[in-house]
Parts: sequence; structure tokens; C-alpha cells
Amino acid sequence: MMMGPSAANQAVLVLGATFLPWVEGFAFQTPQLELPTLPNLFNPLSPTTRTFSYTHLECNGQLWQATSGNNEVSVVIDPLASQLDFGIPWGYRANKQSLSEDATIDLICDANPSHCLLTMGLDDHTHLPTLAKVRERLPNLQYIVAPSCLAKLLEFGLESDRITVLEHGEACNLSDGASVQATEGALVGPPWQRRENGFLLKLDDGYGNENDLAIYYEPHGDVVMTNIAGLKADVMVSPVTKQSLPAQVPVEGQFTLVYGGDRTLEISESLGAEVIIPLGNGALDIDGPLAGLVAAEGNVGDFERLVSQRNEGRQSRIRVEKASPGVPLKVAL
Repeated sequence: MMMGPSAANQAVLVLGATFLPWVEGFAFQTPQLELPTLPNLFNPLSPTTRTFSYTHLECNGQLWQATSGNNEVSVVIDPLASQLDFGIPWGYRANKQSLSEDATIDLICDANPSHCLLTMGLDDHTHLPTLAKVRERLPNLQYIVAPSCLAKLLEFGLESDRITVLEHGEACNLSDGASVQATEGALVGPPWQRRENGFLLKLDDGYGNENDLAIYYEPHGDVVMTNIAGLKADVMVSPVTKQSLPAQVPVEGQFTLVYGGDRTLEISESLGAEVIIPLGNGALDIDGPLAGLVAAEGNVGDFERLVSQRNEGRQSRIRVEKASPGVPLKVAL
């Protein structure tokens, strides 16, 4: 049976009245796809990679190669390649045990450092025969030095525009994102003499994060603790063998030239360092009439036990990383 127009309209109205409330109550939604969460590689506040490679060149010599984010730096510190005799070879001669002169120079030059850091003017830190060899192959090397090095380097013939002298507390840039600050270092003379330098290298990540990498070095472990308060470091290089002289007198009468593991641990606590690399600056073959003047006490094994005792029951642990001469040590950070 066919419905007329009025009947059809009435049917539509009935259907509308029946279903419209249900349709109005139904919420149509656009389907949403959930994508897996991926690291935001372009977020400047995301964590960045930090690396540090340390190469021990024997005595006080070191190579540092570090990266933080987009920034990187390569420096050589207190290098010694050949015999050390302090100008008195008739009385004192010290030679390295593992690396030859050529091997040492090759390691330095292959690392292509931008700067050479010299903590003091004494020959075991500013060794002119070594610097002469390095200068031949790296003529553009820049030098950041303690004040006691300046006259020696100028007399050596190094151009003054290649030398930056840092007083305690002063800093300079090595490159974009990399800087070095001079810290108060060792007293190697009478009490009124100016102390030598330590160095604190800082490398930011290039993203503006508070994720800087900081590395500290002072070769004698001889600092006034209150004068390094406020400094922070992730890694420190420091001696763990105490050296005193003269060896022929009772301990009470000896002068401490290089402090040992107990002082290094104290410094690391102040800096908040997580990693300590023992500096093997006393591991030399020494002969001559004056060779027996220095008394040595303590070694890396002793220091490891000291740190192990310190770590017991603590959440903040200190790690000891041992380096072999000429072999890059990749420090986990």
C-alpha cells in the first residue's frame, strides 16, 4: 500500500522522534593512533654523551682527550720524553721504564693536542728537551702555564703569543665550550714562595645543559683544602705514592715533596670526584749519587684498599681507574 505525502511526512517525524535522542547522545570521535615513544634526538635538554680518554706518558706526562655533546678537546700535560736530570746528570739521572723518546713524541703528536698545560717550571714538568721535539712537529701548539714557567719558556725561544700564563683562579678558553682554570697547587720551596698550579679543565656539551665534564689535576697532592672549596670535578688525576726527602733522616724531619693516597682521597671528597686515576709519577729508573735522597711510601694497591674501605656502606662510590704507560684508558662516565 502506497502512503500519501502527508502519511510519509508523519512517518519521518515518528522515526525522528524515536531515534534522534539516541543519535544526539552518541559522541562521534576521530580515531586516535598511539605511536611508540621515541627519544627526542633534537631536544637540547636531552642527556648527552661524555667521554674521557687518558694516556699516561710516564713521570708526570699525560694526554687528555675528552668529549661532551658536540664539543671535544685534546691536550698534553707536563710531558717528559727523555732523561730527566735537573741539570746535574753527574748526581741524578731518571729514565722512563716503558716508553722510548720516539714513542712518547709519536703519541703526543698523533693525538694532535691544541694546548700543552704546564703546572710548574721544574724540569719534571717543563722539560725543554721534550718540548723542543714536540715543537718541531707541532709548531702551532699553544701553551697554558704556571707563572714559574714563563721565563724558562721565553729563554727557550718560545714565542710569547703562544704562551698564556694563569694565576690561581684565572681561566682561559681552549676552544668553544672548553676552558681551563688554574687552581692553587704545590709548595716546592720555602713557605713564602708562591705555590705552583693545578688545573681544572671544563668541557660543556654545547646544548646548555648542566652536564659539563670537569677533570682536575695537581701533580703533588699538595693543596690547602680550604682554597679548593667550591671546585667540582668528575675525574681527578693525582699521586698515590708519598715522596719525602731526605730519606736518611727520621720521618718527623723529612720534607713531604709529593703527598700520597690519603691526601688524594681527601681532595676527591672535596671535589666530589667519582673517578680517580693514580698518577704514576714516581715510577722511574733512577741512578746517581743523589738517587737515594727520596723515600717513597704507598702504591696503587694500598690506595685501592683505602678507597674500598671508604666506599663501604655508602651510596656515593669512588672508582679507581688504573692506566698503563702508552695505552689509552677509556674512562666510563
